[in-house]
Amino acid sequence: MKTISEKIRFVKNAFGPSSIARDGKNIAVICPACEIDGVDGRKKKLSINLETWQFHCWVCGIKGKTVENIIKKYIDFDLAQQFSIEFLGKNLSKDTEGAEVTSVSLPDDFIFLADSFNSKDPDIKACINYIYKRGLKDRDFWYFKFGTSRSGDHRRRVIIPSFDEFGDLNYFSSRAVDKTTIPKYLNSKADKTSIIFNEININWKDELTIVEGPFDLVKCNSNATCLLGSSLSEKSLLFKRIIANNTPVLLALDADMSSKADRYAKILSEYCCNVRMINIDGSSDVGDMLKKDFLHKRENATQWNRTSSLMRKIEKIQSGSSL
Repeated sequence: MKTISEKIRFVKNAFGPSSIARDGKNIAVICPACEIDGVDGRKKKLSINLETWQFHCWVCGIKGKTVENIIKKYIDFDLAQQFSIEFLGKNLSKDTEGAEVTSVSLPDDFIFLADSFNSKDPDIKACINYIYKRGLKDRDFWYFKFGTSRSGDHRRRVIIPSFDEFGDLNYFSSRAVDKTTIPKYLNSKADKTSIIFNEININWKDELTIVEGPFDLVKCNSNATCLLGSSLSEKSLLFKRIIANNTPVLLALDADMSSKADRYAKILSEYCCNVRMINIDGSSDVGDMLKKDFLHKRENATQWNRTSSLMRKIEKIQSGSSL
């Protein structure tokens, strides 16, 4: 694995003048896309994360999952090939095109529900009432930026948007408010392994609560994120961020995912990550709990270790539950 010094040396060689952030994990350089587009290229507004290699320009808005793409398109293919071999361990194909720009957009008629409390539209009122029935408050409308759509696939659905560390939209999920609607959930198309849901709200130095989905997330403490499904892969950006920051983790996965939760805890602990676990038994999932009940369970979460894992399995066998 390359050192931070080696990474900085490469970035300076590829992009020129740079400024390293105080955290030592991000470096700002002159954006080559801005220079080509005629934008003032003297300012170092292209931010590169030295851990994940994700990049984002605050001026022209270009962003992507790895700087090899922007180097290939705007600087030099051979330099991009060097980066790909040295830092990613793969050869770069000349057939691939340009800088990968992550593009996620909310529905064109997205309606911010916190601004719509007095709406007479029955569909909007149904979405607002659904949120209240789940035990949420006015503050939650603003914090989670709940929305809906007047037409199309997301009509009569509550939309939860997600924002990356730069404050840009990177994902959204919508849930039907009517029990008869199928499918219950609709999600934006994106590579989930490269997304951290609402990273903008995360402090990596504090314990991070991890739940299964966005509609579980609304019942948690503020420093939390979700798996967007049921997998925590070692290749995922979320896993890499946790390990890079040595972030303590609180796993609060649904009761039917207890065996997976144990497996994730085991893998995290092998990277010297401190892991606690919440006992969700008695609730089908976090989303069904009242927020105060979740916070109480959080206070009583237990430290994960091999012994506690074994004891939980024995208890499940004795109670007749499946592992």
